[in-house]
Amino acid sequence: MEPVIRQYVIQPSVVRFSWRKKIALFFAFSAFAFGFRWIVDSSFHWERESTSSALFMAVALGAYFAFLPTQRWLPRGGSLMIGDDFIESRTQLRWSQHRKRIGREKIKSISEDRRGLFVMDRSKFAARMMGFVFVPATMPEYQEIKSILSGWASVQTQR
Repeated sequence: MEPVIRQYVIQPSVVRFSWRKKIALFFAFSAFAFGFRWIVDSSFHWERESTSSALFMAVALGAYFAFLPTQRWLPRGGSLMIGDDFIESRTQLRWSQHRKRIGREKIKSISEDRRGLFVMDRSKFAARMMGFVFVPATMPEYQEIKSILSGWASVQTQR
């Protein structure tokens, strides 16, 4: 008998900032870049460039990070596969693909919050560092996936 493997598509999330937040990000990035450059120059006793040159570089970095599309830093979607004895997620990043597979017997906990389900094979801290499988609540098949996973381990709701 052939094992049943279900595959689901995870759509990329769209993040849009208001102009007020973009301007705040611009000032935050610019101030950080200017201050960081000043601290590094002072720490290593390097000769400082002119203030206008340092300010221009800080403003350019602030504009780059605040006003250009933010999609380049976020995952570009992916897929979720559920077999009889495993769950696997594949997340497409800009140049690579991240793959995390957790066997049914290795699941330590499944927690749920407003964003979705977190399937972990380690403690919460270790899972944040080493990876976990995330099921977004925005998926159309979310309730189906949740019912499958709740048969494997109890789902803990977090607020």
